[in-house]
This record gives sequence, structure tokens and C-alpha cells, in this order.
Amino acid sequence: MTPSTDIKAIWWAGVNAAQGKASVSTAITTHKITRPDCVISIGKAAASMAAAAHAHFGAVPATIVTKHGHIDDTPSHATVIEAAHPVPDQASLTAGHALIQAVKKCPVGSHLLFLVSGGASALAEVLPDHMSIEDLATKTQALLASGQDIHAMNALRKELSLIKGGKLLAGFKGAKV
Repeated sequence: MTPSTDIKAIWWAGVNAAQGKASVSTAITTHKITRPDCVISIGKAAASMAAAAHAHFGAVPATIVTKHGHIDDTPSHATVIEAAHPVPDQASLTAGHALIQAVKKCPVGSHLLFLVSGGASALAEVLPDHMSIEDLATKTQALLASGQDIHAMNALRKELSLIKGGKLLAGFKGAKV
């Protein structure tokens, strides 16, 4: 092997280890996660993360919110919503309301497996009545153009959102997340 080949092999090993399906599979096994009653998976790796949960636990009711076109590993029994990233769109609002419903459907005393990967903050949103998705998209585009980091963007999203910063789980009747 040449040094270049070694570097590529090491890089790909790291990429594969961090991939959603592999990461969740390792976490489930390492942390001895018990079978949940419901699964919510959100982010650009949501489908592959949910696929790992499905491989371990079978057909648990699942809601997946991911970026348009990122549904290759989606378990067939799951509810899937595709939305825009990095600038939220109307589907992001649909996804936000679907997440609220998924949380409310979890039975009293239940165990929710909540899987989150990069992109989650743009993919699902519920806004206050005085704000439109166009307003949020404009603010997001301005932040992107300003060069500010993701922390600034997420701080704005949390401030404006009715589900971010822990607000989504306010409707959870279960025992464990």
C-alpha cells in the first residue's frame, strides 16, 4: 500500500464508522438500549439511523424526517417526511407538526428512541402565528450569507421555534427518552 492508499483507507474507515446506521447500531449495542415503543429519527442521516433501530428491534412505530432524497435505507413501516436543508420550506412545517403528533401518540409510560443527526434544525419546524416559513427562510438565508457558524443559526431557530430547545418533548407522556 502507498501512503496515499493508507490515508484513503483510514479516511473511509472513519466515514463508515460515523455513518448513521453504523453509529446507531453501535450505540444500541454498547449502551444496551432496550426495545422502544416508538422511534423518531430526524436529520440527514435519519433514514439510515432508523434502519439500524429497525434491524435491532423490528417494526417499532417510527417517524422519519430527512432531507429530500435521503431515504435510501427507510424501513417500509415508517412514516417519512422529506423537507429542505439548509433553508427550511413548507415541508419543514409539515414535518414539525408530524413530530408533535408522533410524540403525542407515544403511550403513557412508553420508551421513545429519539435519533438526531446533522440537519435536524432545518428539517422540522413549528412557528409562532406571527411568523411565516418565508420569514424564517429569509432569516436563514441572511445568516448563511453572513458566514456565521451553525451555533448562531441554531440560536435563532431555537428562539423562534415552538418545538426546539426541548419544547417538542413537552407533550411526551412516556417514561423514558
